[in-house]
Amino acid sequence: MTSTYRILALTAGLSTPSSTRMLTDQLSREAAAALGASGTEVEVRTVELREYAHDITDALLTRFTNERLSMVIEQVRAADAIIAVTPVFNVGPSGLFKTFLDAVDIELWKGKPVLLGATAGTARHSLAIDYAIRPTFGYLKAEVVPTVVFAASADFGADAEGQADEQPLAARVRRAAGELAIMLRAGIGAVEDTADGTEETAQESAGAPAAGSTLDAEFADFVPMGKLLGRD
Repeated sequence: MTSTYRILALTAGLSTPSSTRMLTDQLSREAAAALGASGTEVEVRTVELREYAHDITDALLTRFTNERLSMVIEQVRAADAIIAVTPVFNVGPSGLFKTFLDAVDIELWKGKPVLLGATAGTARHSLAIDYAIRPTFGYLKAEVVPTVVFAASADFGADAEGQADEQPLAARVRRAAGELAIMLRAGIGAVEDTADGTEETAQESAGAPAAGSTLDAEFADFVPMGKLLGRD
């Protein structure tokens, strides 16, 4: 079992302060509380992507990451789980958030537990997290926490027109954080050493095709439904 869980929170808010950072902090606190309930140490770090905007743009244009951005990438690589929160603009994540994903190695996210959050002015944008943001991390082969958290301005107390979600934001945050804790305790995303000295996640090990298998490489990480349900 992991002695210390390392959680990295990536927040793509464009202002300071921002509702995106507020949601990020709530998710981080609840995740730390859920994981620490069993006595396990939890280390949480938060990265404001806006502080690396120029570094991210340069990396995308030159395909070279400077020292500042390389440190963030290594934090992502070393983290046991990621909390990623972005504002919603034009039915999708902020350009800063998407540019960061485009600028880093796609393999960085493979098998990594990710808790997603998004913010916007009104609840009309709430579906963006499911039809624009979740599919992106699915393509990156991250292990997305089932419950994603969307927060509108009304959820932070500015409910002038009754637009707040029927379920309080705090309850949704606790549920998502609890699911992340369950995933980590189950070993999802855990890195294991292989015989040749390389590293692979538990999912890669479980889903790797047997020797001589004709399974297409694209589906090499396929896990049978019986195994997912704990029946095998």
